[in-house]
Amino acid sequence: MTESSHRLLADELARSLSTNTLRHLREARICRHLELSSAPAALSDLLVARGLPAYESLLDLEARVGGAAFLQGRIIGATCFVRASPSLRARDLPAVGGQPAFPVYGVPEHLTEWESPFAVMSAPGTILMFDAPHGPAPAFHSLDQFLEILALAPLSARLHALRVDAFCGDMLAGVLGAFPHPPAAGDHVSAWVGDGVWVKELRIALPDERSWSSFRGTFVCTERADILVELIPLLLEQGFSMGHQGPVVSPPPGEAPLFSFTDAHPDLAYRARGK
Repeated sequence: MTESSHRLLADELARSLSTNTLRHLREARICRHLELSSAPAALSDLLVARGLPAYESLLDLEARVGGAAFLQGRIIGATCFVRASPSLRARDLPAVGGQPAFPVYGVPEHLTEWESPFAVMSAPGTILMFDAPHGPAPAFHSLDQFLEILALAPLSARLHALRVDAFCGDMLAGVLGAFPHPPAAGDHVSAWVGDGVWVKELRIALPDERSWSSFRGTFVCTERADILVELIPLLLEQGFSMGHQGPVVSPPPGEAPLFSFTDAHPDLAYRARGK
């Protein structure tokens, strides 16, 4: 790894993102891998040669963040997806307003068969979520808003994400002492930041408006298990169903467990069970 080929995304975007998001990007050492990107002019030539859309919004995204690698093999950019699927053509892309929307975030190796969810960009620069065959569903009005949600909480394996199956962000933020985070807010997303806790309410209609999933619900994100130990019984008393993703936490030796919480399929919105 060399400094010239790997650049911290927080340094690249220091003037456009919030202190909260820049801190999490920097702590996780999220880098742009320049071998996964290209100059906008080269990307434009590559897209045109394939018969793919070369939107200005797409070229701007590549110039700002192309090749940035996140957790679980997800990359943000455009060049990486063109290279990952040599057979990709405009007819293979989901349509937004009658025009193809291009993948800009996801696992490149999954693109050929659309094996996992992707964020796709429309011609005007909005970002939508696509989980084939569902969507694309409107989600973020800009790249900056998308990044503010992507790195709202620490990008850490220690992070707990408790999904509450309701749109109750204001209520949970009040309980947890968190305050609105305007840079992440939009028509389909709200966010709050507190002391060691982050709350986001996602109103993205994917895959089914009647279900709760990683795209739809209110999420409490924290690295502190004690916050969830206090919060979960209160939510159960109010009749909320929930889901959880994150590390398994065991009580200290000799201490009795206070609460157990399992969610075998959190992305699919199966109701978790607590006892």
